[in-house]
Amino acid sequence: MVLFFVISNFVLAQNEAYAQKFGHIDSGYILSKMPEYAEKKKEIEDLHKEYDKVVRSLQNQAEKMRAELRAKEILFTPEMIKEKQNEIDLKEQEALDKSTELFGYDGLIYKKQNELLRPLWQKMSEATEIVSRKHKIDYMLDKAADVSIIYSNPEHDYTEFVLEELELLKKKN
Repeated sequence: MVLFFVISNFVLAQNEAYAQKFGHIDSGYILSKMPEYAEKKKEIEDLHKEYDKVVRSLQNQAEKMRAELRAKEILFTPEMIKEKQNEIDLKEQEALDKSTELFGYDGLIYKKQNELLRPLWQKMSEATEIVSRKHKIDYMLDKAADVSIIYSNPEHDYTEFVLEELELLKKKN
């Protein structure tokens, strides 16, 4: 959608006086150069592992209950089997609910990731805006984002300027 908007503006602006200047950055590369990013990423990975253990534990409990039912099935009445199967189903549902709560679309892991990374994205965004204004860039695209850039001339790559603005790279003289 963004790419369509950019291209349509470019096509509609045939007048040379209204020519627009484009640039691009690689936000993934910029973030990788930020020391805080590695710390935040590690924190998110640790949290992910912790949450994964919780979900796996519930799934293992359900599987253990199912194995016990299979092993002792001949000793139970049909009502007891049905009751045990309901307990297993409840445990599986509990595991699914916990997985959704932790990893779902609006899960805790994504909320935490957003909370931890938002300040870094904000810093990068502000630096990108400063660089765009300095270099009179009308549109700054992100190679690491969902917008597909099939080819980009390195001449229009402003990643290094953003790194300089963030003071993560020594300025070139």
